[in-house]
Amino acid sequence: MRKYDLLSSLAWLTVGVIFFQRSVGLGLGELGEPGPGFFPFLVSVCLICFSSIYFVSSLRKRGQLSSVESSRFWPKSDGLIRISLVVMSLFMFIFTMNYLGFVVTTFLFMFLLLRFIEPKKWLAVLLVACLTTFLSYAIFQLWLKADLPRGGFGF
Repeated sequence: MRKYDLLSSLAWLTVGVIFFQRSVGLGLGELGEPGPGFFPFLVSVCLICFSSIYFVSSLRKRGQLSSVESSRFWPKSDGLIRISLVVMSLFMFIFTMNYLGFVVTTFLFMFLLLRFIEPKKWLAVLLVACLTTFLSYAIFQLWLKADLPRGGFGF
């Protein structure tokens, strides 16, 4: 199992470096006016960081999973159902965005993911859903001046 973790983290690190090089070639733009390579640049930096962290943590692993645990593809018996719910909720997020607006749709999407797909406590669900909605609205609407769908509620 450790060998596969090391190989997959190196593969994602390679993909991150390729994206990094290509995004810089597209042009990053200015902080107030990002260019076409800005978002791929951010994604590549995150991918490089996360794959490096995973590579180091895989190197530090001492024990291996038992053969029963390592042979199972889905860690829980309802894994396929959860993945299907996430995919369906992503489609619902896309289709309801124009009707409900960005703020309401994002809040409901995060609420659904945190409460029903991977159940968490109510306070944590509400806090994370509100924080995610506020931060994404602030980044895209206020900072980047993107036109987000307002929906029937006007926000």
